[in-house]
Amino acid sequence: MKNTLKFSKYSGNGNDFIILDRPSVDLSPKVIARMCDRHFGIGADGILVLGPAEDADGRMRIYNSDGGEAEMCGNGIRCLATYLDDKCHGARDSYRIQTMNSLYEVIRRDGRFAVEMSEIKDKNIYDLSALNEYNRAFYINTGVPHLVFEVHEAKRIDIKSRAPQYRFNKLFPNGTNVSFLQILPETQSAYVRTYERGVEDETFSCGTGLTACGLALNHWYNWTGNITLKTLGGTQHILLGDKIHYSGEVTHCFSGEFTL
Repeated sequence: MKNTLKFSKYSGNGNDFIILDRPSVDLSPKVIARMCDRHFGIGADGILVLGPAEDADGRMRIYNSDGGEAEMCGNGIRCLATYLDDKCHGARDSYRIQTMNSLYEVIRRDGRFAVEMSEIKDKNIYDLSALNEYNRAFYINTGVPHLVFEVHEAKRIDIKSRAPQYRFNKLFPNGTNVSFLQILPETQSAYVRTYERGVEDETFSCGTGLTACGLALNHWYNWTGNITLKTLGGTQHILLGDKIHYSGEVTHCFSGEFTL
């Protein structure tokens, strides 16, 4: 007998996810890959599984489209907070969500949800001197590992051929996401392209990656306050102060049922 899963699909600036609310079946990598397939499935960069949590509004598990589990996802957590908000008809202004390694606060700000990016570590712990092909290099873990390069023309980079050599570089034992950042003429503004580990492709947006880019710009140029970052999925913001917040657009695409 075939199982049917109810799902909702949400997109955070083009970084799209299938949300499963306490699913009754175990998800194998094969099932995850099939659901995320854009030709034979629902289509998504990953799957968010909402489960119970003792000291939070829910626990988020993140599975990339290759079936592997990730530690954290900035766009995913904003999508999940929006899903929870839709369920309670916008009655609340904040949500607490447990991830693999931390507890995150997601708050409503200017009509959208901003996540406090509290899991920051491993700033430039590796010797990046050999990675000197681009202007500057920066490494940090913002919930997941990120390598950021400053470049002159981000749109001209063949990201599918260039990024994997860094994503799988032996310097990074757990692999890394890779972002290419180009500073724009506007005040504290940059254009970013990100190749995501686990998706193994460029995504329209990456919240942890944009947070890493904001911290790279702070490290290189002392940028603070509101930083505007533009991606294939639109404009997003990093607010650097006593705390770090990431915000952008979230869209409910559709809901339905998927037969396994």
